[in-house]
Amino acid sequence: MFSNSTGQAPSGRTDLQEFQEQINSAHLVEMAARSVGRSEVLMELALAWTVTCRCYVSGTRGLARWAGMGDQAVRQTVAQDGQVSQYGLIWTKTRGTSSPTAEERDSMEIRFRSNSGGRHRSTSPKDLQAPDPLGGALALKEGEKKILEGNAVTTAAISERAQEVLAKGLKTLATLDTLKGLEAKADVLRALDPGLDVWAEVHGDGPDFALGRRAWHLAVLCGLEDVVLSSQDIAELLGVAQKTVRDLLARMAKVNCLLVQKVRQGRSFVYEIRWAQVFRQDGEYWDDRVSRHRVRDSRAERDRKVQEVSARRGTPAGYLAYRLSTANPKRAECLEANPLPADADEAWRALVEAGDELALYEHLRAQEAEAGTVPSTPAVLVEEAAVARPAQESLAAQRFIALSEQERQETLAAMRRRVSGVGST
Repeated sequence: MFSNSTGQAPSGRTDLQEFQEQINSAHLVEMAARSVGRSEVLMELALAWTVTCRCYVSGTRGLARWAGMGDQAVRQTVAQDGQVSQYGLIWTKTRGTSSPTAEERDSMEIRFRSNSGGRHRSTSPKDLQAPDPLGGALALKEGEKKILEGNAVTTAAISERAQEVLAKGLKTLATLDTLKGLEAKADVLRALDPGLDVWAEVHGDGPDFALGRRAWHLAVLCGLEDVVLSSQDIAELLGVAQKTVRDLLARMAKVNCLLVQKVRQGRSFVYEIRWAQVFRQDGEYWDDRVSRHRVRDSRAERDRKVQEVSARRGTPAGYLAYRLSTANPKRAECLEANPLPADADEAWRALVEAGDELALYEHLRAQEAEAGTVPSTPAVLVEEAAVARPAQESLAAQRFIALSEQERQETLAAMRRRVSGVGST
């Protein structure tokens, strides 16, 4: 069973890879609807979207890369084992544990927690089951009115125009069930990947054409369709202040002058946002930069280096080299508690004084190679001892023969006394 899905178990056998490529579009619709007017759920939404589209992603670092977040942000957003996150979008199967010297050794697994059966009842994560591969879209169509008129729309204070845009966006999300292929639905879902460079945070490691996380949230609610909204409509959909909306629109216009067009409508202004024309490959103004994920690749490269360092420090030589190197913040305490002996090798003393971790590690590894491998069994040591013992015994026999008769008798008598315990105190 896959705990990130709701519905009845599929009949018959389903290939694992084929099943992983099938995305429950009803979950995309639900998480978008539950995020209307709630800017505080943005981090949870990105993680829930990621694991819904890619159920194989796990681990703190993997989730951080694919969701376009930092490791610390992921740990702060995810709840404890078996618990639901603060805003109810994520259920934590296992939070995982990380070693202080190997932080990549975690096993964090999370799933989107789906509500069902009415306004106040929710499905327990332990009861979540795999969906019918063919029934998800059909069930959504039958309950389409309920979804579009559910909690998020009726209780959020959004205008009629914003509701129409949201309804159109949710209908588009309802068709997104795969990331594979060249169809329009796969193209849209790939463009809504929260880990793409274009959705990276403006303040941070985002590129100059990044729009930020709030733009991604708006794109999700619009279903990446071309829309016309006022700044008040956008503020209501995202749950942010008017100033935040103005900053967002200014950033979008600066990045791509074709993405946002300000249009007068009566006595006020509205904004035409051309999501489809710019972000879809068949769009008139498609920009190939929006499909890049160099930020994710660079984070993966950094993670790879961290893993290499962790693997090295996990060995005896690597751990000792780290403790004695300047990379260790407690190096002074370590040397004070374990000072080098007075007769220490000068080469080793110089390396410790320099504190170069790699140089210390290579020196220790060279010594290990010179000493050879440790025998897997004590048989080798026993054989070496057996070879050395006859020489020692013959030397003792020669010394005994060299004694005079009286000295030999006295020696034998002393040996008998030791064996019998006579005369011992």
